[in-house]
Amino acid sequence: MTAVVVFDLDDTLYPESAFVESGFRAVGAHALGAWGIRGLGDACLTAMRAGSRGDTFQRAYERVSGADLPADRAHQLLKVYREHPPDELPWHEDALATVQMLHGHVPVTLLSDGYLPTQANKARALGLERWIEKPVFTEALGREHWKPSTKGFELIMSRYPGTASFVYVGDNPLKDFIAPRALGWRTIHIKRPTGTYAHCEVPPDRNADHQITSLLEIPEKLGITVRQ
Repeated sequence: MTAVVVFDLDDTLYPESAFVESGFRAVGAHALGAWGIRGLGDACLTAMRAGSRGDTFQRAYERVSGADLPADRAHQLLKVYREHPPDELPWHEDALATVQMLHGHVPVTLLSDGYLPTQANKARALGLERWIEKPVFTEALGREHWKPSTKGFELIMSRYPGTASFVYVGDNPLKDFIAPRALGWRTIHIKRPTGTYAHCEVPPDRNADHQITSLLEIPEKLGITVRQ
């Protein structure tokens, strides 16, 4: 067994912006159906693109209704956003091609932070079950075991006894590689020009072993020979 390759999810395998847009559409539909307020989804998207972080619903609601967002409605909108099931989500082309390439040659799995219903809905929308075995959603282990906790990584190691080589591939160098590095894993940072963390400064002790711009580079970086 050459290696177990473990991927992050958001902005690693698919563009998280696609889920955000889907969530805002669901929020807009809820606001129209429940309160008769039109245009909230589009207003959320506009607010986000203008740099809103953490107060998107409030700013958008005020824009389309002319009133402050009541706390109970804010709670409803957040619940709709987090729990809505997208019909489908698009893979990054290099991600799908790489996962398909590795599938059947080396074990491929996933470790992802985030609210459990949200992450599970993303997985279904991507059809992850076809290519990814036994994904680990750290929320199921307890919020305290989101990255940089080692618990999710240790769970994966326990599933492959006797395997000496594990690899983690993620996009957030601020937290993705701390735990796997501590456990002796190899680490790969996928740096996409449009990624959330594309321009962040990273302390040297948090850097990955390799930095790539396409997941198609993974087999070469790991010395994995994939026969078509």
